[in-house]
Parts: sequence; structure tokens; C-alpha cells
Amino acid sequence: MKGATLYRGRYTLGEPIATGGFAVIYAATELDRPEEVAIKICNKHDDASYSRSIVREAELIQRFHHRNIVRLHPIPRPGKTSVYYANAIDLPNQPVFFVMEYLKGGTLSDYLEQVEQLTPPEAATIALEIGRALDHIHIQGYAHNDLKLENIVFREPVEAGRPFTPVLLDFGIATRVLPPPGVTLYIMSPEQLPHGSIYSAPEIGQTESVKIDVWGLGVVLYRMLGGKLPFSGRNEKSLTERIRESRPTSLRTLSPLVTAGLDEIIIDGCLAKNPADRLTLLQLGRELKRIAGDGVPAQKSARSSQSRLSRFFSRNG
Repeated sequence: MKGATLYRGRYTLGEPIATGGFAVIYAATELDRPEEVAIKICNKHDDASYSRSIVREAELIQRFHHRNIVRLHPIPRPGKTSVYYANAIDLPNQPVFFVMEYLKGGTLSDYLEQVEQLTPPEAATIALEIGRALDHIHIQGYAHNDLKLENIVFREPVEAGRPFTPVLLDFGIATRVLPPPGVTLYIMSPEQLPHGSIYSAPEIGQTESVKIDVWGLGVVLYRMLGGKLPFSGRNEKSLTERIRESRPTSLRTLSPLVTAGLDEIIIDGCLAKNPADRLTLLQLGRELKRIAGDGVPAQKSARSSQSRLSRFFSRNG
């Protein structure tokens, strides 16, 4: 659809940036706006639930205001209030779309293909920023459920000596973890959740908890530090079995920079099979701030500390 126009010519589509299970993201230009934008368009027309997912995702992102969460652009309507999603009336089937900021820095996956592994302070800095975004959505009663390298994108290119901002996006399978009576829990139905993904927590699709995101952040940390993902399998069944039953290889065998304490925090604190055994974001944030801020290695006893926790995530919403 490169070159196609949307919304009575207001937007012109460029190259596709990413393709997911039910949507495509395009670079695009907008009338009266000098910088590029990104447009997410539903590409599944045979099931109305996918269009509803796009609508709900736009509604969710518009609710969240945080420097580490992707920003939506309003869609102007002459003489009316702007909206945050609309139907592309110019295209066949009039698919639902919404408009986001264009993130120029590439995904965390792209970055790790270049550098392979990060030092503990580098990894902790990125994880702390994404942890702040997760904290922001958790206190509003939602879990992201799809934390992975491809869903963390840098607002600007990562260059030595220059500040960068990792941004969380793709809320298509987020869940309401504290639903009011009569409200549908899933933004997508349980069968559409990503079972068998290399990032999936053991309990995905069975229970709803913010601890699913702690697991996801643990997988991301493991990959940043170890240069590989903690679990693999020949197929979906074997991958799921390993996620539920096996223990990841110690990060200390993959990086000489990882301390015993940091290894324990990620493998036992983030990737514990039982959600109740995982760290809270506050506990994890304390250790990430210590590592990112002054480079002091995490202590072996960090996870068992029962001191009163102050809020380590300063909110930027």
C-alpha cells in the first residue's frame, strides 16, 4: 500500500515498518506536519475482534501518558473533536487505523544484533526505563503481556555519549488485571494470546497478573546480558515445556560481568515459574537503579530483603 492516501488525503503511506498478527505499521507523512508519523492499520477483515483490538489499543495508549510509552497523534476532524482512531475510508474494507509518533532509533532487537551483549549498567538502564512504563500501566490496572525485544523501540538512534529513550509499544494483547464487574477482561480473547512465544510466561492465558510483565522483563534482561534467550525449542510444544519445566543456563557462564546476585535476581526473581515467587517491579527497580546508577553489583541477599520499600520508579506520566 505504499503511496496510498488515508483519510481524504491527510496521510500518505510510506514503507512498512513492521507486520504483526493482525496489523501492519507504516511510515507515513501527514499534511501540515513536518516530521514523519507511523500508522498502524488492521489487516484482518474476516474477524471483527481484530478491529476491536486496534480500537482498544488506541484507547489504551491514549490513556497512558509517559515518556517511555509510544505517543499517539490525534486524527483531526473538520468542525469536530479530534479522535485517536478511525476507519481508512479510502481503502478497501475501510480498515481501522491509528497514528503514532515515528520512532527513529530502531528496536532493541536491532540494536542487540549490532552489539550482541550489554554490560550490566547498560542493560539495567534500558530495563529501568521500560520498568517505569510498566509501573505506569500497572497502577492503572493493566498488564502489557507482550514484552519482547521487538516491542521496545528507541525514540532516537543509540549513539555513544548521547542520551536515548527506550519506548514501549504494542498494547494489542494487554489485559485488564483488576476488572470491574461486567467488564471483559481480555482485550483479545484468551485463545489469541501468544502461547508458545519465547517470551511467554508459564501462566499466560491461565491467569491475569502484572507478574507476567516481570517475567517478560526478565527475558529481555537475560537476552541483553547473555547474548541469547533463556529458552528455546524445536517447536511450540517443546518450547512451552521448557518454559514451564527447565531452568535457564546461569548468566555467569555467558558473561563474566554478571555477578551471582544479578544472576539470582533475573533467574530466580524474574523467571520464577510461580508468579508469587517473582519480584515485584518495586523490588526489581531497586536493584536496577543500583546497577544503572552507580554500578554497585547486586548483592546475593537482595531478593530476601524485607525492608520497607519506597517507590523506586519515579513516575514521568
